[in-house]
Amino acid sequence: MIKPKTILGLLLITSVLLAGGAFYTRHISEKKKDETVTLRVWEGEKSILHLPLYVALKEGYFDEQRVRIKLIARSDAPAADPYIDQVADIILTDPVEHLYRKSVNPSAPPVIATLASRDYTFLLGREKENWAWENLKGERVICYPPETGPGLALEKILRENGMLPQHDLSLYYRIPPELRLGAFKAGSGSYIQLPGPQALQAEASGTGFIVAALGETEKIFPSVLCVARSEIIKKHPEAVQAFVDGIYKARLWMNHEPELASGAAKKYVKDMDLQIKNTLLSRYMNMGMWAPVTGVKAAAFKDFVQMLETAGQIPVPVMFDDTVNNTFATRAAETIKYIPPEEREKGLLKKIFG
Repeated sequence: MIKPKTILGLLLITSVLLAGGAFYTRHISEKKKDETVTLRVWEGEKSILHLPLYVALKEGYFDEQRVRIKLIARSDAPAADPYIDQVADIILTDPVEHLYRKSVNPSAPPVIATLASRDYTFLLGREKENWAWENLKGERVICYPPETGPGLALEKILRENGMLPQHDLSLYYRIPPELRLGAFKAGSGSYIQLPGPQALQAEASGTGFIVAALGETEKIFPSVLCVARSEIIKKHPEAVQAFVDGIYKARLWMNHEPELASGAAKKYVKDMDLQIKNTLLSRYMNMGMWAPVTGVKAAAFKDFVQMLETAGQIPVPVMFDDTVNNTFATRAAETIKYIPPEEREKGLLKKIFG
């Protein structure tokens, strides 16, 4: 028979062990919580162009490195300017917008990565035709203004094909975005430049026919940049690296496993017809919209800035070294390698069973 003193001793030891285990678990949990860094990411509005970010969120690529991402939409702070107000650590932005900001304010945040690598617009005509850019000579085109990425992309293509804007053809770029398609339907313009979702919807409804995708022709500069405040880079460089790693990993994995892209699009890009979404996703993937490259090339940057200067869109030239920080993108490309599903499963089993 076990003596009462022995039972009491065993109970005491068990209580101590349980208490110690609970304390250790709580301590480790709090320590991990303290190590987690939250990055506020301004995306303005949901966009299929942001797909690598959504894939990284859905697949837990940021969680792997103890980084929490808080997405901030314009509806969360409608009167805020992310460049001026302290509402975000990382801003997803149009390249023309950012380079203009950098031109007027040298202390504007540096570019740390790219999110989408091609122009996202399509050109629609009223009839099906054997397409060549020379077809635009003498025609009227409803398009984006020159102070936008799509506007510059179109202008560059026109010049490369021997056409001078407003000389060899007429560009209507002062029509408000929400009125462009209506103006085209009413008979204005022979062609119209539209963002992917709207272009595919217009074609599906019989409004026009897609004759060209600018991203398949013009590959000079990314359409979405990730810029990070200098303060967050100095305070949490490891978190910024984790963010860029997550974006690069998503782009790399997406190109090997396209189903990741469709899954993330389904979860995050909800306000789009499913058939339109799948068609657009396929076209963007095929043109290399999210190819696994997150850095900005100096030569492309120089050409793009020169275009901006020619178009009069920046008051003061901006320098590559002052504008782009490729450190994080370079490290991500050097350290992150694609692992096929079967190898990932083997690695997981090895961790579980030793």
